[in-house]
Order: sequence, then C-alpha cells, then structure tokens
Amino acid sequence: MERIAESLFFTLLLCLVTPSSGEHGGEDLVFTATGPRFSFLVLGDWGMNTKSQRHVARAMNREAASLHDPLFVLNVGDSFYKAKDATGIKQGGVADVTDPVWRERFEDVYHGTHLQNIPFVSILGNHDYMGNLTAQMLYGQQNGRFLMPDRNYVSRVVDAQTGETLATFVHIDTTPEVGMYFDKPESPTMERNLRQLSDSNTLRWLNATLARVANNAGYKFVVGHHPVVSVHGSETKKSQKTMRERVDKIRLVLENHKVDAYFNGHLHLLEHRTLNGVTYIVSGGGGKVKSYARNEKHANVPGWTADGSDVEGGFATLSVDLAKGEANVRYLDSHGQELFSPNLSHPRRNSKDPPFQPLRLGDNSFQELFGLDRKGSFCLN
Repeated sequence: MERIAESLFFTLLLCLVTPSSGEHGGEDLVFTATGPRFSFLVLGDWGMNTKSQRHVARAMNREAASLHDPLFVLNVGDSFYKAKDATGIKQGGVADVTDPVWRERFEDVYHGTHLQNIPFVSILGNHDYMGNLTAQMLYGQQNGRFLMPDRNYVSRVVDAQTGETLATFVHIDTTPEVGMYFDKPESPTMERNLRQLSDSNTLRWLNATLARVANNAGYKFVVGHHPVVSVHGSETKKSQKTMRERVDKIRLVLENHKVDAYFNGHLHLLEHRTLNGVTYIVSGGGGKVKSYARNEKHANVPGWTADGSDVEGGFATLSVDLAKGEANVRYLDSHGQELFSPNLSHPRRNSKDPPFQPLRLGDNSFQELFGLDRKGSFCLN
C-alpha cells in the first residue's frame, strides 16, 4: 500500500496543472527503487473486455511475482475500447471518472496479488480521444493505480540509497502529432477533443524536455502510443503515408538526443527493432493480437515480431540493472511464455558527458526537423 499512497500523492500534486495545457510544468513523477535494480511491465491496447485481455492480466500477475522490484506498468495507451453506438459512430475512452469501464476493464481485471499495488503510468491513445481526456488525468485522485498527470509529462526512477536517477521517462501524446486524425477524425468526440487542445505541438515540447533531462544519469526512454519504427502498417495506404511522415520527425528527435528506447502500442502485436542506436519496443497485445501488412519504409530494419499468426495476446517487461549498466527486455505471450529476450546496452548518455546543446529555433536543422516556415511558426500540414 505504500507504493499506492506514494503514487496518489504525486498524482494529487501534479494534477493541479490544467490537463488541457499539454505541457506539464511541475515536478517530475518520481518512483523510488530499493537499489540500482528495478523492473516494470509494458502494456498497450488492452481495455477490450476480451478473454485475451484477462489471460494477459493473469500472466502479468505471475510475471510480476518473479520480477525484482516491479515499480509500475508502463501503459502505452488505448486503455479503453467501446462498441459503436446505435448510429454506427465509434466510441472509446471513458465518459467520466465514474464510467463503469474503469471497474469492468481495469480494476476487476488487473487485481492479482502481485499487480494490485503496482500503478499504471499512462498516456493517451487515439481510442482514448473518443472519450473524456480530462477524466483519465483526474482518475488517479480516487484510484492511485492509474496515473496520468498530463498529456505530456516526465517520470523518473531514483535509487533510494544514493538518490541517483536510474531512468528518465518522457511520456508524450502522439495522437495530435500524426496528422491524419485532424484530417479524418474517427468520431465527433475525437474531433472536438483535437480542436479544443490549447497546445498540440508535442514535438517542440519533446525536444525541449529531452534537452532538460539530457544529463540525468541512467537510461533515457520516450513513451508514445503510435509506432515510430515498425515493419508493420495499421492504417490505410494514404493515412499510413501521412502518419509515417509525421512520426519520422519524432524519430529524428529521438536520435538527436541519443534516447535509449521508445515504447509504443497502437499496433496490436509485439515487436522489437533497433535503428540508428534507438531501440523501438512495441507492446500492443494487451487485448488481442492482429496481423498487418508490411510497412515498406522500415522493411529492412532488423528485429523481431510476434503477431496474430503467433500469439493471441502479450506484453513486455524491462529489468534494469545500473550496477551492470544493462537492461533486459522480455516479450511474453498471454500465458506467460517467453517469446524473445534481448538486452539493451548501457545508457547512451550519462551525467559525465559534456553539457547537451539543444537545437536552436533559428537553426536551419531545426526548421527542417520540425517543418517550420520561414517565420518560425509550426506547420501542421
């Protein structure tokens, strides 16, 4: 219960910011490890109320029992799916903090002995945009197991003995960034949510935030919902082209800041790729797993995949050991069977590196990277 109380304290503190601002300006969300070793689980695309979701939840509970100091579940979005309404309009997300799906698809599913005290550190996915965004950010005030201080925010894991940062996580809302949802929203609620955003420029925030945390010790991770590098495509050909063009700018930011890994869902499968030093970890099998057509842009990027032809569902775990300077990734199916277990090398940047020099607004490289016009304004299209 101590971890729940600690998580709830941080949620109450951090939710004082306006949820729609998109830029969390308060303290980082901090988790404390007992030493230089800790672990966490990675889950996405889960709230479907399917047999597979419950199988995955039970497997996660068993796996959490064997992990060293499991601190949280890294929730990569699309937390709640719903059926279309009577008129055929897509539904998703939650209506408010009392919506029955909180209990039906979250509290009553991930309640195993070894999971019930582990918070879900969460971000928004496109299906969540079909509901009440603010409700997901405020839910932690009554249940500290679901944490989302803002659309974009930072969390850290620190060593209780030394106070040193072991890992920094930069959580981002990718739905406004992929472009296609502005052009063709999936529901009237999604369209309204996108239009009401006071700041949809996640790229600028990501660049500035990675510069701020660059000299933190330990690993640097970025967490988003949509895939940045994958050999699979989940959209129509035209929408996929739009999304790939937009997320490729995120890829350049990750590479520029020497991020160690990017976690995402959206694709209902498990996947592991490494490109230009950044590892891409896809864990979107929380509710069910599907098969997709290949994305030719990244067809030659080496890696591994488990899709609907291999498993019914799955999740991932990451075990970090800073004493050894390494981390181990494990991909597991809905029954807890290990599918693939690669290692991450030591953190690419550390506190002993020279001070990081972020890109400046006036640089041509920055303009090219973020699609700025000559006056420096951001071009959405």
